[in-house]
Amino acid sequence: MPTVLVVDDSEDNAKLLAYDLNDDGFDVLIALSGDECITTAANKRPDLILLDMRMPGLNGLETLEKLQGFAETSDIPVIIISASSADDTIVTALDLGASDYVSKPVVYPILAARMRTALRVKQATRELEVANLELRRLATTDPLTRLSNRRHFFAMAHAEFSKAHRHQRPLSIIMMDVDEFKQINDTYGHAAGDRALDVLADCCREAVRESDLVGRIGGEEFAICCPDADLNGACAIAERIRVTCEHRVIRYSKHQFNFTVSLGVTSLTDEDAVFEDMLNRADQLLYEAKNKGRNRAIAC
Repeated sequence: MPTVLVVDDSEDNAKLLAYDLNDDGFDVLIALSGDECITTAANKRPDLILLDMRMPGLNGLETLEKLQGFAETSDIPVIIISASSADDTIVTALDLGASDYVSKPVVYPILAARMRTALRVKQATRELEVANLELRRLATTDPLTRLSNRRHFFAMAHAEFSKAHRHQRPLSIIMMDVDEFKQINDTYGHAAGDRALDVLADCCREAVRESDLVGRIGGEEFAICCPDADLNGACAIAERIRVTCEHRVIRYSKHQFNFTVSLGVTSLTDEDAVFEDMLNRADQLLYEAKNKGRNRAIAC
């Protein structure tokens, strides 16, 4: 059931309105002042507030302004109720963020209809926010590994590169590739290869710090951006990933197998003009690790 907070300095008026609301299936909270309204709204998070305009202390407009100013209460729809029908008061209330305005004496069916409209708008807004969050997630996340996709990784890594340059802070990059990945696909099937990449992503999540950004930048190739990590710190992260992968057994269908990774590790230098300078160097180190026998990290 939706919860409605009725705010009126007259307890009798508040209770009379509460009776109608209860009969209509609403759960009702009552506040007898603007200050009590703000406290109750923040603690109880009602679905809707019915706010009387004229109250001692904080009046309706002042209370509304404070409600809109707090993150905990700014998204709660507010319907102003007042005996005043002055246009400037109505306009001010709506400009401050009120969802609607109802004059006294209250005609309950009209109030109830406007409440339903405010609640529908609130629900639609919530659904839109959820949909937008999902769209942002889909736009930035690799669907197989649930890591950052290439575009998102590069956007975030460029930002970290600029920040490190600006504040003279360390920054490291790890490039990583699954060893003999084609052989996994050829031996066990592409679905098993996908499973290996998913496991690799889990190994990375276990090994990196919370501040590190891990991205799948293509096929079986991954990159890790490590803010505030010097070369030694990044090498420690790379080694944790390498060891975790080496000891992870993948069970798929009737098969089980292991895989290893090769890694290239580098840190920001004064000669790095753009992020790609670091990335290319880490990529060259990765292929050096491949050429030296795989299952190792090469740093420079």
